[in-house]
Amino acid sequence: MRYTLPLRYIDMVARSGSIRSAAEELAIAPSALNRRILAMEEELGVELFERHSGGVRLNSAGELFIQHIRDQLYDLERVKSRIADLSGLRLGHVKIAATKDMSRHFLPKQIIQYQKQFPGVTFELSGTSRHDVEEQLAQHNADIIVIFQPTKLADVHTLLHVKQNIHCLVHKSHPLAKRASVKLMDCFEYKSFLPPKTEGIRELIEAATIRKGFSCQPALESNDPNALEHAILHSDGIGFEFPISLNIHRPNEELVSIPLEQGEVEEGSLFIGQLRNRTLPVAAAKFVEDMRKSIQE
Repeated sequence: MRYTLPLRYIDMVARSGSIRSAAEELAIAPSALNRRILAMEEELGVELFERHSGGVRLNSAGELFIQHIRDQLYDLERVKSRIADLSGLRLGHVKIAATKDMSRHFLPKQIIQYQKQFPGVTFELSGTSRHDVEEQLAQHNADIIVIFQPTKLADVHTLLHVKQNIHCLVHKSHPLAKRASVKLMDCFEYKSFLPPKTEGIRELIEAATIRKGFSCQPALESNDPNALEHAILHSDGIGFEFPISLNIHRPNEELVSIPLEQGEVEEGSLFIGQLRNRTLPVAAAKFVEDMRKSIQE
């Protein structure tokens, strides 16, 4: 809508920290974008940005105003989604921030299934570290978050909370592959390939190894789940994952997931949440409900 353009312009400049970069994203001239900002500052009677050699950054007034802008833009998308729903057309744009383990298999599958029923709904999926997920929600870069082992959940309303057991992941030819369950110490008789200590599954594994009196020294540490899976696929090493993140349709079923014996590692927590005191757009709310049913199944 045309009357929201100045707000979107300011939001883009705030996110990029540069008028030139924002202008490129918006496909307008930097001078024209700067004039829009100056006009808005004149209307408000206060400057919103501090100008410096490297670009621009919000000042105190700008921080206050940008929160108002993002609230307005979010509410507009929610109303547009409800209007489309009244006409029988499920439209909208759903923004999801998730930990990489969830953005790899589970969420793409859920999105494709949803779009088969509602092709007019588009998605934006950001796979990042768990420490960045809540920040994306607070900055209105996401409607919902999907996170394994959240760190704080400040200002987050929990839509779904599911406990998850940890599994050991090995190649089908691995000596552990035919076991119904395994002990953690048995896993660490082999090379391990693990995510960084900042990630939830590594945190749980580290805590368990400390309790059991041995160290956790991975042969490979990576924040890329594909790299870890590739290492397991082509070696006798092991990795770890939780059931919802499993790719059930792995080519040739080369990898085998084995549950750890009960009590070996503390259960992890999968959270789906939204910003507290906000109402989700219709498309996002329906997608969350579909995820809830899929997880329960």
